[in-house]
Amino acid sequence: MLKVIDICKSFGEKQALENVSFAVKKGQVVALLGENGAGKSTLLRILSGFIEADCGAVEINDIKLSANRLEFLNHIGYVQEVSALYGEMNVFEYLKFVADIRQVAPEKQTERIRQVVDLLELKDVVAQKNDTLSKGYKKRTELAAVLLAEPDILLLDEPTEGLDPNQKFAIRKIIKEYAKGHAVILSTHVLEDVDAVADKVLLLHKGKLLIDAKLADFKKKTQNDLLESFRQITKK
Repeated sequence: MLKVIDICKSFGEKQALENVSFAVKKGQVVALLGENGAGKSTLLRILSGFIEADCGAVEINDIKLSANRLEFLNHIGYVQEVSALYGEMNVFEYLKFVADIRQVAPEKQTERIRQVVDLLELKDVVAQKNDTLSKGYKKRTELAAVLLAEPDILLLDEPTEGLDPNQKFAIRKIIKEYAKGHAVILSTHVLEDVDAVADKVLLLHKGKLLIDAKLADFKKKTQNDLLESFRQITKK
């Protein structure tokens, strides 16, 4: 489904990504791991079209980002770590705004908005202004907006950061359910997220991809201890 081929990116003299290559298949939840500054957010921003790579290629179902940018991005949904909501809109207004931008057919918008509101349990806040929402509801609203167009690839940057245990459980459940017919890449420092939803691990260290493996194989390196596996590999 998604192929990333020899991607590199520099910011001045800093090499943020160096010849990163991997593939993601339909049905996978891929955990993108690495210390601060490893290149995780840079990679997600390249995949989502926010910034351009210096070299390499990215494609979805043989659609190349460099050649067919708009067609490629129609297959991508991206939820940033920092809230990108318009605070003056209420939840429904924002979802309607995004549905228009993502060209959800007018005759399908009402039903599609209802579906994501139900899925993300937003009924109680649908008429509430975005800037008055709790952090948990902001995360849910952003995720609901991205899911309106049912993208093939869902990119999530720290999706459970700052949420309480019940909110984390709800987001993880949605991720696992959505991945059944699509693919999800999530960048996270929360190793419980990885254990709960991921089946594959990509480990970045100083811009290089050190590990591309099934979660079970990754954990076998240190007797099923995910944290210790991470520590040992990034020390090398």
